[in-house]
Amino acid sequence: MRARTLALLAALLWAPTTFAAGERVFCCDDAAGRKVCGDPLPVACYNRAYREMSRQGITTRDIEAPMTAEERIRKLADEKAKRDAEERVAERRRRDKALVESYGSADEIEARKTSTLATANQELSVLRKREQELVDERKGFDARVAAVKKGKPIPANLKDDIAANESELKTLRGVIAQKKREADTIRKRYDDDKARFIELTSGAAVRLQ
Repeated sequence: MRARTLALLAALLWAPTTFAAGERVFCCDDAAGRKVCGDPLPVACYNRAYREMSRQGITTRDIEAPMTAEERIRKLADEKAKRDAEERVAERRRRDKALVESYGSADEIEARKTSTLATANQELSVLRKREQELVDERKGFDARVAAVKKGKPIPANLKDDIAANESELKTLRGVIAQKKREADTIRKRYDDDKARFIELTSGAAVRLQ
């Protein structure tokens, strides 16, 4: 205790600021690196890190310097990135837990994939059948156009039929492309689930909580 008191007295003698007797002292290093102490907080300590100390020389609080606007923005960004990372880890744990609770084996996942893809492929089969019908229909229209005598206009109803055929075929092919993407997504999801299930149940992953 005597050593601490002597240290405080030495700091006070060194500090250029004087202050009235009180229960606490605020100390900081000023712009020139000199120790400045006082109560209330010395002007030299404004916008700087400082310590709140008891009269016995014991530090009771360390106060950081106020952050600049850039530092505040960077801190907020760092905190958001940390929260996002924690949420991703928590979400992965929830998905892992649901995965091992939903299936008894990797074969079950494969069977579910096969069943789900069968439905998707059946829908694609129906759509492709209709696509072929439209293609054949268009060939018939083209033959009728070719049969029109040179110099004569194509009948209006034939033009309408061709336009309707083209419109339906364009729309149908868009739907087929979308269904194919959905099938690919289904296949990848089940393949990923199967690989993760094997990893989890083999003990290679961190034990679920």
